[in-house]
Amino acid sequence: MEIDIKADGIKPFKLDIKEFNLNERIELNNLLYKFFNNKEGMFGPAIDIVRLASQLSDEDINNYSNDEIFGIAIAVSNYVNKKKVKK
Repeated sequence: MEIDIKADGIKPFKLDIKEFNLNERIELNNLLYKFFNNKEGMFGPAIDIVRLASQLSDEDINNYSNDEIFGIAIAVSNYVNKKKVKK
């Protein structure tokens, strides 16, 4: 699944992320709690979210700016946690 990554201060781009099962969604939301409430910083949890959601290598992730990484983490959260339409 390809999602749009948009955030203040970065050029919008698309990123391919995997579909999440319920256990992965639980893990994602635990990481989001750390992302928003971590007194030691947001960067580590944001990296963990990118690793969980994508097939990017650490080398690939390292090519993104901090703002892009934070944008990915938030976009993944918004996508995975949005209300699902029942068929």
